[in-house]
Amino acid sequence: MNAEVNERRVRRIVVVFGGGSSDMGVAGVLASLASEGAADIAAVFLEDQMLFRLAELPFTTELCRITTTQRPLTTGELERQMKVQAVRAERAVRRIAERAGLSWSFRTKRGRLDAALVGARDVDLLLLGTQRRSLAPSGEARAMTWALRTDEVEALRPVAVLLDQASSGAELLDAGIRLAKATGRGVILFLSDEAAEAQPDLARRLEALGPKRSAIQRVSSPDRDPLFALMRRAAPAVLIVSAGDAGFEESNIDALQRQLSCPVVVVRATSD
Repeated sequence: MNAEVNERRVRRIVVVFGGGSSDMGVAGVLASLASEGAADIAAVFLEDQMLFRLAELPFTTELCRITTTQRPLTTGELERQMKVQAVRAERAVRRIAERAGLSWSFRTKRGRLDAALVGARDVDLLLLGTQRRSLAPSGEARAMTWALRTDEVEALRPVAVLLDQASSGAELLDAGIRLAKATGRGVILFLSDEAAEAQPDLARRLEALGPKRSAIQRVSSPDRDPLFALMRRAAPAVLIVSAGDAGFEESNIDALQRQLSCPVVVVRATSD
């Protein structure tokens, strides 16, 4: 019985790096999660196959994050950049895991998100970075500059928690509060009508951060677009969501990744 309980305490964390602007943030969030106790880290660097298909098209350009200028990009150059980013991600994972004394693994996978999520059904935490967004057919690059400016106010960006079911509310918010305390940030809680009954208890939990470092934003519309608009306006450093009853749902995760430019932590509710 005791052995069974101890085994449960070793959290299984899957980390997916996407080569996007949030990968540095992913490493920071992973370091905070790793400091919370025993865990096994499995990291994946995901090379998006769609990017390589885009790179094969004529007149495809890359938007430089530093100069915001466009430059031609070939498949060979994309391969080189992906390898550099993968090595950087692996070094970050190794450094974090060794510092915390945790077991870890790293692999590179080319394909879609579902390829990276194979075997992720039994994990406790799924940490995702945004996919690389600075590649586009010529003429579309300007529309993506919004995704490159979120680091300008990095220190002020809050931890966001999305709660759409009351049953997992306390556990999800507590994870957000711990991360906020570890990084010196505030917390903004996006609360749906389905979870509104839990608001009094959640508000009490947020008191530990103080009124200037916490806020609750009610979300009434069942439509995702208004919610995504609110989240983009909040510009969170990280978003914490629940895995839901069905586990890690790729469609929901993919929508969050495409709409936001921050790491996403998907938390599986623990059963008693």
